Amino acid sequence: MRFYLRDLQTRMKIGDTEMKRQALVALNEVVSDDDNYVKIAVETGDIISLLATYLDSPEMEIQEESAKAISVIAGFDIYKSALIGAGVIAPRIRVLECGSELGKEGAASCLQKLTENSDNLLTVHVLKNLAGVEEIKRFMIEESAITAFLNLARSKDEVVQINSLEFLQIIYSGDESIRQIVIREGGIPVLVRILEPNSSFSSKTRERAFRAIETLCFSSLATINILLSHGFMDQLLYFLRNGEILIQELALKVSFRLCGFSDEAKKGMGEAGFPPELIPLLHVKSFELRETAAGALASMVLVSRNRRKLVQEDRNIGMLLQLLDSEEGNSGNRKFFLSILMSLTSCNSRRRKIVNSGYMKNIEKLAEADVSDAKRIVKKLSTSKLRTMLRGIWNS
Repeated sequence: MRFYLRDLQTRMKIGDTEMKRQALVALNEVVSDDDNYVKIAVETGDIISLLATYLDSPEMEIQEESAKAISVIAGFDIYKSALIGAGVIAPRIRVLECGSELGKEGAASCLQKLTENSDNLLTVHVLKNLAGVEEIKRFMIEESAITAFLNLARSKDEVVQINSLEFLQIIYSGDESIRQIVIREGGIPVLVRILEPNSSFSSKTRERAFRAIETLCFSSLATINILLSHGFMDQLLYFLRNGEILIQELALKVSFRLCGFSDEAKKGMGEAGFPPELIPLLHVKSFELRETAAGALASMVLVSRNRRKLVQEDRNIGMLLQLLDSEEGNSGNRKFFLSILMSLTSCNSRRRKIVNSGYMKNIEKLAEADVSDAKRIVKKLSTSKLRTMLRGIWNS
C-alpha cells in the first residue's frame, strides 16, 4: 500500500489535470476503505500539503476531491495538527464565504471535524479564522463563544491566550453591539488582570492585551471609566517605567490616547505621576515615540496641577528648552515643546525658572525666525517684572 500511495502522490504532483483527478479519486477510495490506510497516506511524503494546495485549484473536480480526502483525514484527532499546519483552514473559510451551497456544507463539516474533541489550541486557531465570517460570528455569539474565549484568555498556554485575545478582537471589531457584549461578559477586568505586573503572563500576551484594551475601551468615556475603575492607570504607569521596549511603546501610545479623553483623565494621570515619567522618553531614538511622548505631555500640562508636578525638578524646564534646539527641523515635536512651555508661563515662578534656565537663546532664536508660538512665549516672558532680567540676559 505504501508503494501504491507513493505512486498516487507522484501522479498528483506531476500529472496533467485528468491524471491528478484520477489520482485523487483513487486516494479517496483508499482512505475511505481502511483507517490504517489513512495513517499511511498522512505519513507518505507530501500528500497532506498537496491536498491543501489543491483546495484552491481552479479545476472544480480537483478541488472537490481534495476536500473529500481532507474531510476524511480530519475525522482523526491525531492528524488535525498536520492539516492545520498545511494551511487547510483559509481555503475552507473562503468556501463558506462565497462557495456553492454544497461546497459550504462540505467546508462546514470539515471545519467542525477539525474543532470537535480537539485541544484548546486547535479550536482557538480554527475559530479565530472563522470569526470574520458574519454568519458564523453570529452563531458563535449565540453559543456563548465570547464567555468561552474570555476564559481561554486566562489559560496557562501562551499560544491559546494570544489566539483567544485575537479572536475577541476580530469578533467585536467594527461591531458596537458585540463590543458591548464583550464588556458585559467581563472582558475589561480579564484584560486588566493580564497586565498585572506580578502575574505570570508573557510579554507577548500582555502586548496583545494592550492592543485589545485599546480597541475595546477607547471608543467612549463610559468604557474608559470602567477601565480606570479596575486599576488600569497604575498598570499603565508601571509599564511606562519598567516595561520591555515594545510594551513600553504600547503603554506610551495608550497614555497619549488616554490623556486626550477628558480633563479628569489628565488629572488622574498627573496625580499618578505620569508627567515626570514622560521626560526621559523625549530622548529616545524613535521620532514617532518622541512625538507621542511630547504630545502626551503637552496635553497633560493643560491641567494646572500637572504643571506643578512637571516643574518640581528644575532641570525639567532646562531639558525642554534644550530639546527645542535638538529638534530643529522637526516642526511636530517643536510645536509640542513650545505648547508645553507656553503652559508653564502662566505662573510667575515658572517664568523665572525659564528665564534662569540658561537656554533662553533657544526660544529667542525661534522667535527671530518668526515662529509664532516662540514669539508668544517671548512676549509673555517680557512682563514688567522680568523685562530687566531678560534684557540683561539677551545683551550679555
